[in-house]
Amino acid sequence: MKMMLETDSQHAYRNIDSGQCPGCPSNLAAKLVMQIVYQAADREGVEPIIFGQGCGIGRDLLQRSGIGTHDSACVGLLAAMEMRGIHRPVVVIDGDGQIDMGFDDFSGAFQQGHPYMHVVCDNQGLSASGSHATGMTDLLARVSSRPKGRLGKPDGRGAVRKQPAMMIKFSGAAYTATAAVSHLPDFIQKVERGLSEMPSFIQVFTPCNVNWGYDDDQSVTITRLGVTSGIWPLWEWGEDGFHRSLPFSHNNFRKRLGEYVRGQRRYAHLAQADMAAIEEYVLRLNDLVDRLERGFGGSNPSSA
Repeated sequence: MKMMLETDSQHAYRNIDSGQCPGCPSNLAAKLVMQIVYQAADREGVEPIIFGQGCGIGRDLLQRSGIGTHDSACVGLLAAMEMRGIHRPVVVIDGDGQIDMGFDDFSGAFQQGHPYMHVVCDNQGLSASGSHATGMTDLLARVSSRPKGRLGKPDGRGAVRKQPAMMIKFSGAAYTATAAVSHLPDFIQKVERGLSEMPSFIQVFTPCNVNWGYDDDQSVTITRLGVTSGIWPLWEWGEDGFHRSLPFSHNNFRKRLGEYVRGQRRYAHLAQADMAAIEEYVLRLNDLVDRLERGFGGSNPSSA
């Protein structure tokens, strides 16, 4: 049943539910982003243009230019619109696999400085095609191409994930942020700000209940534990500087991280030494975020 049939307003952007997994955070994030984008466009009396492709995002409304090429399509479209004096908001919503497959396209488009927003729903794997690893797959997490969570042989090395929201800031983004559907006021504020400070990039934490291995009704719990344990820090970096959206708790993070890991079958293979490695990774990641805030912080931090 498509959600638009259940609403009085019959908004087309609600029509992205068909065929999606129950409890999918990517689907929820896509619906929320589209609602915010369409409502903002309605206030300006225009229609938005939304590119996208990805597991859980929906396929009824999104424009497609090909795998890994949505950003260059936006650049071409925006250039043509500028020549014709047309103003319509342009947004990309896709998955983390698209960042790997089109990083040159993605970073090059931001360097051009054209005003559009890119939202990536990050479930840390190519979930629509067998849960293969992407550059955003977290340390020691099991996916089909890493059955023991390691690169190479079963006893190979671990690999930490990329940080595209940090990387793209140095490719011309005016605003970048991390977000999560478990922290809705923060999520909404960041999408609204991304629309007003383009080019912008928002990386949304969207666990995958199927490939991560947890029950459908635990999506928000797992997402919230990912944030509060510090394995997914929330922050934003705009004209007013770099700011954490939620402080990191050194006192409680191990307990919350343990709950987060135990709640997912993709971590069922971990040994005690592996858990210590993940704890150290979380500490180093949050130390990096703290140092960025000290080095690039300004005024008016947000709060999740």
